[in-house]
Amino acid sequence: MSLLENKRVLIVEDTTIAATYLARELSALNAQVVGLARSKEQALDMAEKTNPELILMDIHLADGSNGIEAARSITQNRAVPVVFTTSYSDDNTLQDALSVSPYGYVVKPFDVKTIKVTCETALKRFALEEQARNSEKRFKVAAEAAKMGVMELDGSGRSFTFTGAKSLQHQFGASTSIDLDTFLALFDDNDKQDVIDSIAQGKSLHKTLCIDPDDDTWLDIVFSEIDVDNEQVNIGAVIDVTERQRQSKKLRLSSIIFDQLAEGVAVLAEDFTVLDCNRALADLIGVSSDSLVGKSLFDFGIDPLSIARNRGKKKMLRDKIHLHDARGDEFPALLTVTELTQNTESEKFVATISDITELTRAEKQLESLAFTDSLTGAGNRNYLKLALNDSIFSDNIQALIFIDLDGFKAINDTHGHDVGDEVLCECAMRLKHSIRENDTLIRHGGDEFVVLVQQSDDLNKLSQRLLNAFDEAIIVSDLTLTVGASIGVAEGIDGKDADELLKHADIAMYEAKRKGKGQVVFYTAEQSESIEYRLYVEQGLLDAIINHELYAAYQPIVDSYGNIVALEALCRWKSQEIGDIHPDSFIPIAEETGLINELGLKMLREVCIASSLLKEEGLSHVKVHVNVSILQLNSTELVKQFMSFLDEFSISADDIVLEVTESAMHDIGTRRILRELAAAGFTIAIDDFGSGYASVSELTEPYTHIVKMDKSLLPAENSGETKRVIIDTLIQMCSRLGKSVLLEGIETEAHANFARQAGCDLMQGFLFSRPKTINELLPEIREQSQITA
Repeated sequence: MSLLENKRVLIVEDTTIAATYLARELSALNAQVVGLARSKEQALDMAEKTNPELILMDIHLADGSNGIEAARSITQNRAVPVVFTTSYSDDNTLQDALSVSPYGYVVKPFDVKTIKVTCETALKRFALEEQARNSEKRFKVAAEAAKMGVMELDGSGRSFTFTGAKSLQHQFGASTSIDLDTFLALFDDNDKQDVIDSIAQGKSLHKTLCIDPDDDTWLDIVFSEIDVDNEQVNIGAVIDVTERQRQSKKLRLSSIIFDQLAEGVAVLAEDFTVLDCNRALADLIGVSSDSLVGKSLFDFGIDPLSIARNRGKKKMLRDKIHLHDARGDEFPALLTVTELTQNTESEKFVATISDITELTRAEKQLESLAFTDSLTGAGNRNYLKLALNDSIFSDNIQALIFIDLDGFKAINDTHGHDVGDEVLCECAMRLKHSIRENDTLIRHGGDEFVVLVQQSDDLNKLSQRLLNAFDEAIIVSDLTLTVGASIGVAEGIDGKDADELLKHADIAMYEAKRKGKGQVVFYTAEQSESIEYRLYVEQGLLDAIINHELYAAYQPIVDSYGNIVALEALCRWKSQEIGDIHPDSFIPIAEETGLINELGLKMLREVCIASSLLKEEGLSHVKVHVNVSILQLNSTELVKQFMSFLDEFSISADDIVLEVTESAMHDIGTRRILRELAAAGFTIAIDDFGSGYASVSELTEPYTHIVKMDKSLLPAENSGETKRVIIDTLIQMCSRLGKSVLLEGIETEAHANFARQAGCDLMQGFLFSRPKTINELLPEIREQSQITA
């Protein structure tokens, strides 16, 4: 079994090809690739979040950051083996890399065998070093716990080497090497000669000495000559006995301390009668010390049953009690009873009694503060947790309303926290005035509030009243500010978990925001399914890219005779867990999360592979279309990577058609990049033309070659002539401007006949073929090519 199996590996590589290659090969070796980072900042963040067991680190990273510095920062905070991967092998680079003690060094280009051997060697070495470190740690912990150290006299007889507890090492000047004179200076004149003689003659030595009278620090020094592997070694132990000496001293002071303690203390017989007590206990009860002797604690309000229940179970009893003084007045006290003697016929106990009247009063005040938001006066999260988990509260909750303030963050960011706090207070006051007396307002945190509703006849009316509370502008600090609210409502159902009720209200609030804010939405089960599905897609997308669950399907594009002249690459996701996931579900998420570049890069590489296969089959006349987004076009690194793919697979730019949506072409930066790509030889197609705001001026741009008409322009059966006139006019216009026209969405023969009659150059749709893999399409294209040859 490979040492890499199930190991978490973080890849830090600024070149996406190399990163993808490493991820694929390591995954094939059953390693878990937990992240792909391109810069030092990303590397530090991913190392913190993913806790890798091995890091492959490129020395030169994106944004000019340095992999060596990234490695140094990571290894300062965690023990993890780092293997450097780089194209550079000069002495200076190697020397700099060695400064962070790497576990391997691989020079590009590397192969699978080199990667496997280097990574396994690094993991094995790290495991061995970790064992050694753990052994050393255990010794240090044991020595530290025992406050013990070991001293060995070297061969010269003039210097000691010290290992062991740091607290002892400090006594010798925080050094691991102590010269003989320094060691002898610890002893007084009477003992010094004994030490010299013992060392010289190899005799055993045992001395107890105070090395720091100011700090009252005491050491036991034990020294002797022993045989180690047939060699006589002078070795000794140093033991901190300060505590033992101090305990002895404390015993002499105990009688004074006993009488001066502020807490009441009593020594009790087996039947809990007082044998002795201090002055504080007598003052607490309001009698003399002598009068307490012989009395039972039970005479002062202590419950005998409480003592009996705990006796024999614990060495110590600790309980809050109510004690009666000599006048009969009751006050709260803390009682601690500890067994004083063991294994004797007569047991004795020590009881400590403290007056906690003021503490009890303060606890009640703190309890009130613990459940109240200090800013708004509403309940806080502690109160919400209590209400949801205590059946006394939760059984009476009919519904839970979740309120999120719309526009508050902008106010806080623009005008500062002081203004933000005033706004929150005003919002809380309006919400309090909008609910009933038996309902509860809670500040959930930040700009979120929760209302616990008890027995409301009309939740709609209550929710709307809460929403209307923000109709009027808020005036604070001479500022007129507008705040809204998105409200989610979850109704209580018998048997429903209270935490689940909060979760459902939160989901409904999220749905209210999604619908445009300023709304009230009641929870439904479908909302949970929608959000859980989105979370699955969002969290699984990167893994899907790494695990090759994403692939390219190709839909043929035909000429007016039905011959396949091009293929459009379409991204598909086949999840191992839930099956096919529609592109409309994951493409927008890829754009939101920044994964669109990784996704796009995979598709561009797939397109180059498909074009290469077509060329090998002698089908180079078949072009390959691929969709590119504005986010991809604005990534200069991605464009460069695409160009490198062309070189890798010996593909010409004119073999590829880049489809760009009409809306994306409104961006000035995108138009500039498209001109550059067209100049490099790519064919540019305007995708979905006519689906939204159509700008005829885009048709005049010289860098566009194909206009792909949206399927919404296709006339329906028995429809009027309006759409026919529109599309006829557009096709004629494109033809006169030298643009080819592609009509998509052709699903019936009627659609195809219309397209031919209108003068369309190209057609695409299910009538001709559904999307298939390139391997499925190659035989069809090959057969058609032979027929038309």
